[in-house]
Amino acid sequence: MSEAQGLNIRFLCQGMMKLGPEQLPEGFFAWSREDQIGWAQEYWDSRTRKDILDAVAYLTVEEDSVPDCLEMDGEDYPVLAQTPAWKAFNAPDSQVLIPVEEED
Repeated sequence: MSEAQGLNIRFLCQGMMKLGPEQLPEGFFAWSREDQIGWAQEYWDSRTRKDILDAVAYLTVEEDSVPDCLEMDGEDYPVLAQTPAWKAFNAPDSQVLIPVEEED
């Protein structure tokens, strides 16, 4: 008889940190996209766990979260089902901010 397995229900959770104009460096929107990304990354890196949890709590679970992956609990975490968002989340370089050029 095989050993009992558990189930992990994973999800990608949206969050939002709203920064007002007074919280941004002067001229922020005139900076290059790379500089904006660099500043935002430094800001993100300086946040606490509570800051991140508050950003997640800002949005409603009913509207902004769905189960994204069902996997067996174990050494290799075999996936039973996944959303396209979860698949993209695990794709190479999927967690790298890429500048978007302004549209004319």
